[in-house]
Amino acid sequence: MMKQLFFAVMGLVALTSAQHNHEHHRVNVAVYYEALCPDSIKFFTQQLYPSLQGNLSQFVNLTLLPYGKSKTTEQIPGQYEFNCHHGPAECQGNRLQVCALRTIGEGHNSEGLGYNKVATAFINCLMDKVKPNGNQTQFPTQECATINHVPNYVNIENCANHVEGSQYLAEIGKQTDALKPPLTSVPTVVFNNQYKQDDNEMAKTNFVKALCQYIHGEKPAECTKNSAIVAKMSYALFVFASVWLYVI
Repeated sequence: MMKQLFFAVMGLVALTSAQHNHEHHRVNVAVYYEALCPDSIKFFTQQLYPSLQGNLSQFVNLTLLPYGKSKTTEQIPGQYEFNCHHGPAECQGNRLQVCALRTIGEGHNSEGLGYNKVATAFINCLMDKVKPNGNQTQFPTQECATINHVPNYVNIENCANHVEGSQYLAEIGKQTDALKPPLTSVPTVVFNNQYKQDDNEMAKTNFVKALCQYIHGEKPAECTKNSAIVAKMSYALFVFASVWLYVI
């Protein structure tokens, strides 16, 4: 038992060291998307999130902007109404996600990473498990909180249902509206603060390849000709390891 604990600790130390060593190689990635957009869901669950389950996660400064083609109206100072691309339910989903980003870990990045790992996993779960049903759409907040060990999911829901969540979403809306050229489709993926159509289109089908173009110096193993396959394998191994740890 002590021997296993020693190797586990040493592995964690090595991983943390590797993460810090890659900070200066990180690529800024901004993802503009919507909570109920089928293309956004496909990109998040099949490209973005699987790619973050291996060493590639250490090379990303990730900014998530769940707003997309929404429109914001400020009724009175500090109070907002939204008209979202896929209806009122999507506005609620967008608010839940921005509240998760602000609430989980108090909005701080995970140690050694350029994003909050738990918040990203929680959002991936929401995207993956939601069953759109018009205004009757229910988001699996509690289920995804349980899966990802998020203790404060009630705070996330409270945030989304009150003025606080609307204020957060309005801020994301201002960032989205400031995109140059203006956003025309979702998801839109921007690398290093400069939109390039070719990179955006590539990212939708092979995020790993698009990202690896921007990594300088020694690249992680995922940056190969079979990068998309490697990313999927990394995710499969991650799922297997999670199930194995849960069973034992």
